[in-house]
Amino acid sequence: MPIHLKDVLATPLFKKARPRIVAGAANLETKQVRWVHSSEVLEIAPLLRGEELLLSGGQTLLSLRPEAQIQYIRSLAERRVAALAIDTVGLNRTLSLEIIEAAEAAGLPLIELRATVPFVELAEAINRGIVSAQALALQRADEISQLIAHRIATSGPNLPPLIELIGQTLGVNALLVDMAGITLASSRNIRDDDIGVEVVWDIFLSDVVAARLQLEGRHPADDELLTTVAERLGSILALALSQHHRPTRAQIADSALMQAIIGDSSASEIRDLCAQVGLAIGLPVAVLVFRGVELGRVRSALERILRRNSPEVKTYLDSEYLYGVIPLKGSSPAQERRRILRGLREDIKVVAVQGVMGPWVADATHGSWSLQEALLAERLALPMPNSGVLRDCEDVVLERLCVRELGRKSMDRFVQENLSDLLHHDSIRGGDLVATLDAWLSAGCNSTAAAANLFMERQTLHKRLNKIFELLGGDPRGTSRLAALHLSTRLATSNLAAGK
Repeated sequence: MPIHLKDVLATPLFKKARPRIVAGAANLETKQVRWVHSSEVLEIAPLLRGEELLLSGGQTLLSLRPEAQIQYIRSLAERRVAALAIDTVGLNRTLSLEIIEAAEAAGLPLIELRATVPFVELAEAINRGIVSAQALALQRADEISQLIAHRIATSGPNLPPLIELIGQTLGVNALLVDMAGITLASSRNIRDDDIGVEVVWDIFLSDVVAARLQLEGRHPADDELLTTVAERLGSILALALSQHHRPTRAQIADSALMQAIIGDSSASEIRDLCAQVGLAIGLPVAVLVFRGVELGRVRSALERILRRNSPEVKTYLDSEYLYGVIPLKGSSPAQERRRILRGLREDIKVVAVQGVMGPWVADATHGSWSLQEALLAERLALPMPNSGVLRDCEDVVLERLCVRELGRKSMDRFVQENLSDLLHHDSIRGGDLVATLDAWLSAGCNSTAAAANLFMERQTLHKRLNKIFELLGGDPRGTSRLAALHLSTRLATSNLAAGK
């Protein structure tokens, strides 16, 4: 259960480190700490879930060039890290102006520790408090679950008394609402103008959202407790709900349709299932696939985001992925797909998942191909600017074509033919000329944009480009080599390149 960052800073042991807020002070009131880590690993951002307080000795970070320091700060901010604390004692250097300005611009609280306190002791002390709060929340959730289970065992699965018991025990408003918006049961214990936090949790029957549990409390700080309780009550309420609301034939068909698309079933079977779920034959669709460490936990929030952007989306969860099929109505499937993609990228930032949207296809009978292309784009793992946590397979059309049609050996030969001297230079010097060339070509040969994307001075970029042109035998602009070079750099930097 997270604790407020300002409360962390007020702990006696943290005070001994003489913390000084050098950036992001305006966000101290809203930042919460879910866990404390200490690490000198510069590529740690992808391993974080968000709301971590990161402790760093600073030696490795502050030895980097300014643009790399800025990139590090931005990577932490993108992962919604609560704060970064750097021990500057004994480094004989202070925090650079660039790193401070980057943290301020990103809204990331940056804390300078001006006295040495063992990171292990600091992390243990704070994490102990977090775990204690989490244990209390889980204990509370278990107590309510046991009360609900006992009520079902003694009085049957009647929904109104169960919801009344939840609301009164927690001192909150509790509502169970079906997918048509009809309130199945409710318990109101606080006035509407006293509501300070709202938690909504989906109740699933046979992999279909059958109802939503809504808990409304007074204090925003209760969000984690109410979320934990709602998560624990999900399965037991599903058991009670199943006695009253069996999944409809259409809901069962929804799951069957998704399984048929995932399993690449016959076109006739998929058409029959489309007719059962009301998905028009001949309506273009696009397939989404999401992966997350705790996919079951975040599924409820992810499903709501998907339905907000595409109300008729069909979803299916297995042990590793959440799949979605999005109908594309309107005169232009491509434009509708782009509209939904933009909306999802904006909304999905707060959910701990990674996703890929496949290409649009003529109808659901071709949905398996859209899914396979999305999975292929995920495997390529190429940089996609401004994609956030949702990638677009249309950004790697040529790369996907090469993987499908050429195979690894032919791709390796193609890359070697075009980039052999650059690859040899990078392997000997430990350089990154291939990545630099890729960034420059991806920016449309715009040096200013490429330098910004690489967090590099333009002068430094031009020096690298001069070396690249020398190894390539000249500036490729205005020649027929440009497209081949760009495709080569993309393949060389992908997960499917030689040696990776």
